[in-house]
Amino acid sequence: MRSALAALGLAVGFMGAAQAQSAADIAGRWKDSDGESVIAIAPCGPALCGRIVWLKQPRTDRNNGDAKLRERSLMGVQVLGGFKPDGSGKLAGDGYNPEDGKTYRTTLALDSSERLLVRGCVLGGLICDDDIWTREP
Repeated sequence: MRSALAALGLAVGFMGAAQAQSAADIAGRWKDSDGESVIAIAPCGPALCGRIVWLKQPRTDRNNGDAKLRERSLMGVQVLGGFKPDGSGKLAGDGYNPEDGKTYRTTLALDSSERLLVRGCVLGGLICDDDIWTREP
């Protein structure tokens, strides 16, 4: 699975085309770009969150920084949390990447009704990883 962040990460050239997003626009089920996982994005309190709801090959959270969590199944794990409008037409929050066990500042923006641009960044946005997710029926 390419990170649920990079199975959270997305296409730099398309970010400028994204318009202001609402939680209702982005809520739904999204498949990562390599087809290895599906993330369900839904309201959680005043924000949006996303959980893994399907994996092509079930696996554990073996790269988690907390050794006690390394044996848990990734199914149901929250990989997106606290997403709210960031004032630039995107939603911003935190994205957990099971590929490396780290959490990144992440933005979500629709490129179209069927394509979600996901960007995970470190160092205040100096280094980012992009991914394009497609809406599941």
